Order: sequence, then structure tokens, then C-alpha cells
Amino acid sequence: MKSFTGMVVLILSSICLLVILLPLLSLLFGTSLSSIWTVLLDREVTSSIILTFFCAMTASMLGILVGTPLAYVLSRHEFPTKKIVQTLVDLPLVIPHPVAGIALLITFSALGSENTPIGHWTGIVIAMFFVSIPLFINVMRQAFSSVPIEMEWTSRTLGLTPAYTFFRVTLPLVRNDLLVGSLMMWARSISEFGAVVILVYHPRVISILVYDRFTSHGLEAVIPIAVILVGVSIAVFLCLRTVQRRSRWVARSSWF
Repeated sequence: MKSFTGMVVLILSSICLLVILLPLLSLLFGTSLSSIWTVLLDREVTSSIILTFFCAMTASMLGILVGTPLAYVLSRHEFPTKKIVQTLVDLPLVIPHPVAGIALLITFSALGSENTPIGHWTGIVIAMFFVSIPLFINVMRQAFSSVPIEMEWTSRTLGLTPAYTFFRVTLPLVRNDLLVGSLMMWARSISEFGAVVILVYHPRVISILVYDRFTSHGLEAVIPIAVILVGVSIAVFLCLRTVQRRSRWVARSSWF
């Protein structure tokens, strides 16, 4: 019976991995190196990639700045509207992203300001931030909840301020989770299409550029761009995982 259960688990797990792996392999082996090199020499493509990565990084930094305090409050404090706040935080995850783009467009159009982010790279950052911030807040909320509150109480009894306790005691203990949360937010941001295409069509992020070239030139024209994006994303993930493992090693070494 146990072997039968193990076989079922193995088959289902293999199906899950194949669903993920086969499309990626088909993509990676679906083009030539010369096609990839040609795309790399295309200024429009490289500018779009740089813009996308820059806006995603900006959105992630903004998420760290404003999302970390909110995640800490949600993990440490009880207040009457806490469930409402948590629902609002998670709401962008379930709203269709074109609808999110429409909501943002209506909001900024109603302001009537000449400095509106519509049609500007700051609008891309706002759209990316809106759809990805729940991922960061949820990761950090769970991370702060895993830190024993007694450690903070001990720090406070020694006369240390709440700010000092947060930055020197609590935050170092969740730095790996901070890295993971920002990574998830960055990855989600670079893949955003629905909200960005409505709020900011130009300048074009890479997802919009891929869609435009697919509709105007066909599948063959976008495969090299997709391969580049997958390769860059894998490289960034590996670098961040390496930094994460090193930070864990430093954390363990600090105990000796």
C-alpha cells in the first residue's frame, strides 16, 4: 500500500514538473544563437528590458520601504480593523489586472494634474507596485510572526528604543525573508502586463513589446526575446539565491 501511495505521489509530482519544464525547454531550444544575438543588438529590445528591470527594482524598493512597516504592524498588533486591512492588502491578488489598470487610470485622470504618471515610467512603477506588493507584505508578515516577541521585550527592558530594537534585533533575523519577499515582488513586477498596458502603453515594458511584436510579426519574432528574458531571470534568481545562502552562513557563523 505504501509503495502504491509513493508511486501515485511520484507520478503526480512528475506531471507537475513536466507541465513547468516542457514549455521552458521548448522555448529555450526553439531558437538559434544567431537569432538571440540579433535581438540583443536591437536597441528597442534592450531599452525595453532595461526599463522593465529598472521599474521592477524601483517598485521593489518602494515595497520594502512602505511594506515592511505595515507587515510588522499586522504581525505584532491587534486592532479593530485588522481583518479589513489584511483583506485590502490581498485584494490586488484577486482583481483582474486590466481592471487594476483601469482603476489606476481613473484615479490619476481624476487628479487632473499635469504631472500625472500616465504615459510615464513612474506609472509603470505604480502599476507594478500595486499588483505585487501583497506578495512582499505576506512574506514579511509571516517572517515577523516567526520571530519570538520575547526577544523584543528583552531588548526593551534593557532600555533600547523600539526603533533600535526593530533595526538591530528584529530586522536582521528576517533579512533572508526580506530578500525572498523582494525577489518575489521583483519577479512579479517584470511579468506584469494587464495593469501596465492600460496605464502606460509608452514607454513599453518588455511584456508589451513582446505582445506587439507577436501580433505584428508572428511567433518567430518573439521567441528570441522570450529566451533572453528567461535566461536573465534564471541568472538573477541564481545570484539572489547565492546571496541568500551566504547570508544564512554568516548568520550561523555569528553564533560562534
